[in-house]
Amino acid sequence: MIESIYFGIFAVVAIACSLAILFSKHPLHGAMSLIGVMLSLAGIYSLLSAPFLGVVQVLTYAGAIMMLLVFVIMVLNTAHDHTVPRFDRKSVGLLVIPVILCAGLLLLLKTQVFTAHPTATRGTTQAIAGLLFDTSAQGPGYWVLFLAIGLLLLSAMAAAVLLSKKHLDKVEAP
Repeated sequence: MIESIYFGIFAVVAIACSLAILFSKHPLHGAMSLIGVMLSLAGIYSLLSAPFLGVVQVLTYAGAIMMLLVFVIMVLNTAHDHTVPRFDRKSVGLLVIPVILCAGLLLLLKTQVFTAHPTATRGTTQAIAGLLFDTSAQGPGYWVLFLAIGLLLLSAMAAAVLLSKKHLDKVEAP
């Protein structure tokens, strides 16, 4: 019973924050609302008996990636703009596509019968970490992908700083 109440609270917070992202005029307000969505999703993960996913959600998305996003917004001076373009005909027309995809997915999930495999074992944190960060020659090499994504994010942040520096060095004509 209490789980249903907590789920309702987290769901309302997630929906309210996602609507705040859509309708916020200031980019930093949208970024802060996105943090609220990520935190409420972490709460939903913890209600689903997946505390590892909840902690990873908070650390990775609400912590690291949102910090990077807010840093890029502040460096690029987009926080200076007080208005964000509103919806036009094309964006409202393209909004129909995700609605149709979600309706199709819900219809598919409603008609599908899900059964758990009786011999399946639940993964533990040690098993997942052992698989992801196995650096032996027989390992799957996921640690290389982890490092590549880190380098990609670092290079994207450096490129954003360099692009903003070029933009800030220009002297605008009166």
